[in-house]
Amino acid sequence: MILFFGIDPGLSGCLVVLSHEGRLIGVHDLPAVKNGSKRDLMLSSVARTVRDYVEQVGASEIYATLEKHTPRPGQGIGSQCKSARIAGQLEGVLAGLGIAYELTHPATWSKVMRDAEGTDKKARSVLSASRRWPDLDLSRKKDHNRADAALIAEYGRQRVINE
Repeated sequence: MILFFGIDPGLSGCLVVLSHEGRLIGVHDLPAVKNGSKRDLMLSSVARTVRDYVEQVGASEIYATLEKHTPRPGQGIGSQCKSARIAGQLEGVLAGLGIAYELTHPATWSKVMRDAEGTDKKARSVLSASRRWPDLDLSRKKDHNRADAALIAEYGRQRVINE
């Protein structure tokens, strides 16, 4: 049984797990802890979650698609560095556990997967994901990250299956 991970990195990011058929298996918001005035990713908790899937099916039965970090216009240097660090940490967890993965540029996966019309990228992700997975809880404002992670997982699944 092959599982497909989609990871939207960031302090409000998410890991979504899909089955070989595209069925929703798991939704894991990336845990963060407030550290003074800043927040930090709880990497050990993320690694435990990923390791649990490895123990269930084996690393060779998992394929992950991780959104590549790209600086956004207007984003400060400190924020860019923190985002890049988180993406690198997540990539390290995948590599360290022996999981095959690819990095995908946000514009690449979103062009294929956001099939809802409109100009608001977050709303387009939520609409597109809610149509594909009606059981995916997208009720909170920040749940566009869940939608993105699910669409990233589906993008990776389609790429692997169509190869």
